[in-house]
Amino acid sequence: SDIALTVGTILVDRFRHVEEPEDGAIDLSAPAGWFGVVGAVVIYGSAGIMHKMPEVEEAKCDGMVFQCYVSVATAAMSMAVWALASTEAMRLDSTSFALGVLFASFWITSQVMGFYAVRFAGFAIAASVWNGVTICTSFLWGVFVFSTPLRSPPGAACALVLLIGGVGLAGASGSMQAVRETREIKTVASPNAAPLVSPSTAQDIRGSSKFIGFMLACAMGVGNGSLMVPMVLFQRGSPALGLEVYEGHDLAPLAFLPSLAAGILAAQPVLFAASWGPSICRDGWPSFHVTAVAIPAVFAGCFWATGNFCAMFATVYLGQAVGFPLAQCGLMVSGMWGILYFKEIQGTAGIVTFAVASVIILIGAAIDGVSC
Repeated sequence: SDIALTVGTILVDRFRHVEEPEDGAIDLSAPAGWFGVVGAVVIYGSAGIMHKMPEVEEAKCDGMVFQCYVSVATAAMSMAVWALASTEAMRLDSTSFALGVLFASFWITSQVMGFYAVRFAGFAIAASVWNGVTICTSFLWGVFVFSTPLRSPPGAACALVLLIGGVGLAGASGSMQAVRETREIKTVASPNAAPLVSPSTAQDIRGSSKFIGFMLACAMGVGNGSLMVPMVLFQRGSPALGLEVYEGHDLAPLAFLPSLAAGILAAQPVLFAASWGPSICRDGWPSFHVTAVAIPAVFAGCFWATGNFCAMFATVYLGQAVGFPLAQCGLMVSGMWGILYFKEIQGTAGIVTFAVASVIILIGAAIDGVSC
């Protein structure tokens, strides 16, 4: 489905092409922009399920090791999309490469934090939190840095309040799940044995795990919400940074893909060395769990690359403050995966709280869209 949505976005742009908006403007009439939103919502909402595959969890794979596979697959898929859709020669110079490295640094760091957020808090809760924070962060970049005009400042303020409230409520549903899990855990080895772990200690451990996951998801959202900044700079240029406006015939998201892929391949070894270098010198290389992890991680990279391509179209036509935030509304998809398939949230109170949080975030995203 991710390939079908990506190809669909390319075909919509090809046959219903609309010129890119200039000078920070947005074009809500562009079909490719809205098709990109739909594609990103569906793909992003399912991409994180690879982190929850039984073989990945059983391997207890390190997040940076998992990301090595994801990065290679993302770079390869990005180049495949570019080769399929581009009508121009590759654009890769020192400036675009630097922007690609900047993109990769935001992305790899946030992806590793997202990996651990899912491990600690679960896919449903982590994805809802990072989606809400991503929307807030992207909105703030669009309004305060890229000067996206606001139709309704009070509406924008209301959207931010709702988004922050929804993120907090999603975190509360995680706390409810921690309490429920504590009640169900067997703390004695046999009916006559003394407790191995006291109920209060078990609840503290599980509550701390959910809180760590919540904070990592928030950090992931900040990085994720900043991802489109290099692409927007590539498209619009920046006199302050000495960047020229992109003037090619291909859409800017498509022309940026080679720089993105090169940036990922350059940044990944550096960030891996920063993460594992001292340990490698002391104890040797970490296990890469090729048999258990490689295939799920490669699929995760392919999912993300196609979702990112769709989100770029949304950003080009609908703007950093509208298009990219709307592309992050896959929380309903991820929520259904987490609740119905992975059974991460159980009990009426937790599920209802999570559902209310998701609706609040979606309403906030919708108000954000109409406020610009």
